[in-house]
Amino acid sequence: MTFENTHALVEQVAQAVHDLRITLENHALPGLEAAIVNSQMALKSLENHPGGVDGLKQLIATYTEDQQAQLNNRLAQARSDHQLNSDLIRLAMQRNAALQAYAAQSSAGATYSSEGGVSFLGGGQLLGKF
Repeated sequence: MTFENTHALVEQVAQAVHDLRITLENHALPGLEAAIVNSQMALKSLENHPGGVDGLKQLIATYTEDQQAQLNNRLAQARSDHQLNSDLIRLAMQRNAALQAYAAQSSAGATYSSEGGVSFLGGGQLLGKF
């Protein structure tokens, strides 16, 4: 695999993970599904590299020091964005749970209805912006 091919693979992964981070940070729910799918596809292409991630690391070690630094820096950024994405998703889920609890507590139906049901809750879906 040439340096250009390796660079394209690393760039695809880094860009997809970065785009997901931006989508999460901006609370852009309409684009969230596409960003997640793109990120998953990019990570899958990384896994499908001959030898997987370890094979990619071994391949990168064969390039010049400048090329290695360029690729490793981009991979480090992707790793950082991926960790941040995990944290942002976890926070969004916590916020969603808090919004659902608040809706249940503040619903007149939950307090005064004979059924005690809360029609506002959407079965675990994110409420508005997270």
